[in-house]
Amino acid sequence: MIKKALKRAVYASPVTRNLYYGVILYRRYRRVGQVRGFGTFLREYGRRLRLERPLESKAAQIARLFQKVDIQPVDNDSFFYSLDCYKTVENRNTVYDNCTADIDMLVHGALREEEAPADSFGKERNTLLRAMGSYLERCRRTPGVRDKYSRQLDAAASLFERPAESFFEALQRILFYNQFLWQTGHTLNGLGHLDWILEDLYRRDVDAGVLSRQDAKELLKSFFRALHEYYWFKSNVLMGDTGQITILGGRESDGSYHCSELTYLFIEVSEELKLPDPKVLLRCTADMPGDLLEAAVKCIATGIGAPLLSNDDTVIPAMLSCGYDEADVYSYGVSACWEPLIPGLSFEPNNVASLNFAEPFMKMADSPAFDAAGSMEEVISLYEAELREYISELLTPLTTKAFEEDPLLSLLSPSCVKRRKDITRGGARYNNMGLTSVGLGTVVNSLLNIKKLVFAEKRYKADQLNALRRNDFTGREELLQEMKDLKPCFGCDDPEVVALARRLIAFTSGEFGKYKTSQGGRFKFGLSSPDYIIRAQDVSATFDGRRSGDPFSVHISSASAIPTTELLSFAMQMDYNDNRLNGNVIDFITSPGMLTQNIKKYAVLLRAGFAGGIFQLQMNVVDSKTLIAAKADPTLFPNLVVRVWGFSAYFNDLPEEYKDVLIARAIESEKAA
Repeated sequence: MIKKALKRAVYASPVTRNLYYGVILYRRYRRVGQVRGFGTFLREYGRRLRLERPLESKAAQIARLFQKVDIQPVDNDSFFYSLDCYKTVENRNTVYDNCTADIDMLVHGALREEEAPADSFGKERNTLLRAMGSYLERCRRTPGVRDKYSRQLDAAASLFERPAESFFEALQRILFYNQFLWQTGHTLNGLGHLDWILEDLYRRDVDAGVLSRQDAKELLKSFFRALHEYYWFKSNVLMGDTGQITILGGRESDGSYHCSELTYLFIEVSEELKLPDPKVLLRCTADMPGDLLEAAVKCIATGIGAPLLSNDDTVIPAMLSCGYDEADVYSYGVSACWEPLIPGLSFEPNNVASLNFAEPFMKMADSPAFDAAGSMEEVISLYEAELREYISELLTPLTTKAFEEDPLLSLLSPSCVKRRKDITRGGARYNNMGLTSVGLGTVVNSLLNIKKLVFAEKRYKADQLNALRRNDFTGREELLQEMKDLKPCFGCDDPEVVALARRLIAFTSGEFGKYKTSQGGRFKFGLSSPDYIIRAQDVSATFDGRRSGDPFSVHISSASAIPTTELLSFAMQMDYNDNRLNGNVIDFITSPGMLTQNIKKYAVLLRAGFAGGIFQLQMNVVDSKTLIAAKADPTLFPNLVVRVWGFSAYFNDLPEEYKDVLIARAIESEKAA
């Protein structure tokens, strides 16, 4: 009640409403270090701030915003791209973001107004289209903009008349729509399956002699540079966390692997620009072209963390088992990092919450029942009971979670157009909801250590070991290190480890299956999450060698040194079917020298992983020596890029705790090299 009252007070007048948005914006702006205080920020930018209040409809609110935004194109010789970050819309509910629209509709369709809309959906659509058209005309009337960007504005205007007719025109239309997503408060905006979508226009222009391969590469570089603008504003939790991901390649419904010259071009552009954003995901298979996989590895070897590799041979069957139609799954994309969905047909908020496996484990460990447990099976059963209650408390509120109406995303949704409903109000074909997860490795390793120390070797009684844990293992550094050095551990190709991990995942899957979203969809989870530091801060010491507040292990990885081949083998044996497909990323670190000298060998290793059943994979290519030096003196490596979770970022932009995690992981990985 107090929170709602404060919110009403803040929104009561334009002054307090705009000031509120100024606080939000300043928190992002200060990350670039150009303004030292909030007062200075307000003096420089306060008059430009505007948080557009809700009107009779969402489209009308957006239309009012489009009338007020300043037209200020970024410095780009090829494309028009304008974003007024000082103005946006007030949202009463959660915005559906972390998703990818149906960009194919933007390229191969035309967003015409309907002459006589017979329903509220049509009225919203037409209001929005008129607002976009009015904005375009305002651009054409703006001195300087009109003269410099006439070709680009004509390309954007074609969106309302006909399908795109050239490679350049398609790219400009994508940018034109993309800027409106950011302008209206959407975050983590995916870019779509661009090599497939743009292939026909690229081929047509090349065959007609109006575009060369090099011309196309330069256009793509300009396209990426435009999207990279306002990096500070677009970044969500950390700098670099923008969600601007391009999907490339993949298996088609006839079983063939589909890539083209454009697929290679996107990878080359990513490799040559060496920007942390936009990012690239390559859909892979065991029978994909060898030179394409090697090109991807070569790009990864630059250290930019791209492309992320997603295994169609596992992802597509998993999506089918979760209820997606076979007609749709071959065109799958991802939300913004790695969570699969169907662009344009999905209302699937895939990062609404994070399941922390360690939280119910600690509740179990703090209970008298744990201290009195007489067997390992009893301990696991106690944990499963707490996990069941924890999942209920986590998912129950989400079954009624409210989202903002979204005419902008509905505009590029074939199912919304057909059903005449907003994407958040039943217009989508798929209405699932996804959660990420952390702490599974901590729980598995804690259980293994309990089995060893309490029930196998009988060195401690459960209550004795628990007393040491409650004291944060103070003065027991040898025991702490022993638990941390546990082998086999999570990530190892060991029957007991694999069986325990599979059991807990299957149990979680069964509990998730008991709940439905407000639109009748399913709840999904995966074994990857950005919260391996944040969600660990409030978790006390655990039996895996963690002290209170220490980070969890990252995604599907091992906290201690094990060979990469063993980690892949472990991941191959996990079950990603049914509702367990919300991102399952193997994450490991290798040194630049090791990778660059063994491109072909790594490609062979990855191909074996695809054939064996891994889900997704990403690599950090860096050594501990470089990271330590960069942390000590940021000026030594100003452009050092690292993979953080589902995105890459400049190392110097990261908080200290993230730098420390990367350094510790790099040191550990070098032990296994």
